[in-house]
Amino acid sequence: MTNVIHQSHDKCFKRSLKEKRVAIDYLKSHLQPDIYKRININTLELTNKSFISLRFREIHSDIIYRCKIDHKEGYIFFLLEAESTANEDLMAFRKLQYTVGVMEQHIQQGHRTLPIVLPICIYHGSQSPYPHALDVYALFDDPELASQVAFKPFTLIDLTILSDEEITQHGLAALMEMLLKHCRAKNFLTILNQRLDFIQDILNQLGKEYRRFVVKYMIHETQDETPNAVERLVQTLVTAFPEEKNTIMTFAQQLEQKGLQQGLQQGEHSKAISIARNLLVEGISPQAVQRLTGLSETEIMELVEH
Repeated sequence: MTNVIHQSHDKCFKRSLKEKRVAIDYLKSHLQPDIYKRININTLELTNKSFISLRFREIHSDIIYRCKIDHKEGYIFFLLEAESTANEDLMAFRKLQYTVGVMEQHIQQGHRTLPIVLPICIYHGSQSPYPHALDVYALFDDPELASQVAFKPFTLIDLTILSDEEITQHGLAALMEMLLKHCRAKNFLTILNQRLDFIQDILNQLGKEYRRFVVKYMIHETQDETPNAVERLVQTLVTAFPEEKNTIMTFAQQLEQKGLQQGLQQGEHSKAISIARNLLVEGISPQAVQRLTGLSETEIMELVEH
């Protein structure tokens, strides 16, 4: 098909369906009556959006209407499949991609729920009837398994409601779950001591690299609020895993140094803010204050406004 002919088909499709009355009659003629009745035709509003990826612009065209479906936000998605797409056997997947694109834009506009999107594909190829699958499940290597697991509610393991006893039944994965569940605990050290034998048993099975990661993770993430919690945690880990003493002590020192550096940086920043505020009170121009203190323009303007 030449580019000129393709453009003429595209123009015929778009010019026709941009006419609201044409779009309404098309919907009335081709949608199931019970679905058509759920659309508030008076709310049909043509959008200027396209969700066809650049790769498929030469063979696909789309027209999108916004409307109310059952009194809620929805979209009608008209898609033209040109003759050259007789070789595009993944069309059901492309339709899914375009539909998700409409939903994604809807969410980006500030909505908190997904809209109903009704895709309608118009095919005018030389092969008749349409030669490819309409159901995306048919595109999987194992359609039967796909229909059981794909696009279904996702598997959720909610650690916040699982007891420690339940978690300990999960084999080598139990340590990961235990750490994630309790990483924010204000009494993390107490929990660690209660489960230390269990933790040692798993880490002894998984090797030194994983063991080193886990001890670092516990030091890095603990939010224990008991006095000298980090120091006590480090000592507990050194006692439990003496072979990792150097790793544990080095990592703890690195974290301490990082904390000191961050504290100094925060202190220096607070000092710069104080100096800038005083300079502004003295009538120094914001531009000069920014140059003298090294603060950002946004920070200076916030001080000026307050």
